[in-house]
Amino acid sequence: MMVFKNKIIKSHVSCDAEGKRAYLMNFDPDDFPVITDYLDDLAAINGYTKSFIKIQAKYAPAFFMSGYKMEAFVPRFYGGNEDAFFLAKYFDQERSQPEKQALSSFLQMIQCPLIRKNVLLDDEYSLKLLTESDTNAMTEVFKQVFDSYPFPIFDINFLFRAMKEGTRYYGIFHGVDLIAISAAECDEKHQSAEMTDFAVLPEYRGKNFAFILLAAMEKDLLESGYITLFTIARLHAISMNKTFFNSGYHYSGTLHNNTNIAGSIESMNVWYKHLKVF
Repeated sequence: MMVFKNKIIKSHVSCDAEGKRAYLMNFDPDDFPVITDYLDDLAAINGYTKSFIKIQAKYAPAFFMSGYKMEAFVPRFYGGNEDAFFLAKYFDQERSQPEKQALSSFLQMIQCPLIRKNVLLDDEYSLKLLTESDTNAMTEVFKQVFDSYPFPIFDINFLFRAMKEGTRYYGIFHGVDLIAISAAECDEKHQSAEMTDFAVLPEYRGKNFAFILLAAMEKDLLESGYITLFTIARLHAISMNKTFFNSGYHYSGTLHNNTNIAGSIESMNVWYKHLKVF
């Protein structure tokens, strides 16, 4: 918690120095409306060029008045009832410009027919829910896959805390070796989860492991009563976008120059899927 103008800020704000970005991940209504000034001050003090927020639709007008624009949304995100808006404010207009070539390639992909898959693991592989005993192996996989990441997934203590706070990590093993990872950042209160942290060792790519992990995560979360799933996928990672597209997720917008990942700041696509028919 932070104190701003004699008020305790209860919302969860991620400060990304390398990505020059503040990300309001979980908004606490007690911070309304001072949170808009707080984010502006964060950007000014730290030299951030973007402020990015995920917010309940009913609070969006105050952010629009403060200069935010909507880049994506997820309907019925909060408990299957209220929409989530993904809003952005830029403090450097160059950062707000879309990546036209990458968006053109993505547009071609989402116009292709759906490819429904029913892929199973070969007997030499196994899939399980990861625990604290797997965190050393997890960091080694992440280090081999990502040159940079917006959250400290290379830190064992971060993974410990994430697990304790409800994030579920899943892994595929070849024998005793961990070769692929994914995660579901679970928001039990709102019955939603972010499907994230997909990492497959280079020598094991092309085997549909991301698709298999995603299907396993969905099954687990459905059994746990979750309603809405979403992801923020790299615009440049066409194969990962195809995985979500072919798994029945809906594209709902692009976050321009949003995330420092794999060594540079990239645009990200938002996808969502409902596990419950409304």
